[in-house]
Amino acid sequence: MRIIRLVLPLLIMLAGALPGGPATADDYRRPDHDRARTALREGRVLPLEEIMVRANADFPGEVLDVEFEEEHGRFLYEIKKITTDGHIMKLEYDAATGALLKTEGRDRAGR
Repeated sequence: MRIIRLVLPLLIMLAGALPGGPATADDYRRPDHDRARTALREGRVLPLEEIMVRANADFPGEVLDVEFEEEHGRFLYEIKKITTDGHIMKLEYDAATGALLKTEGRDRAGR
């Protein structure tokens, strides 16, 4: 019985890695990923590295999450950071111009 408990999770993981295996979260994001790559290749958006330089200069700290989104026909980089003074910041940048569009923030206590 112990062998089954060890082998079964391994088999499930391997099944997901095979072609035709179970869908993963990345499978559902693939069209967005391809759209982002195309927009970058066509010069319609700035590279993430350039946006991160701006975000780190304005809000030093550690990056928690980065998203690339399209809203109302406009590409956006949304960056979530924890700043060096302990604030969690959500920053929204225009992906085409690099302009900071919006900031939201709170401290560790949620204020």
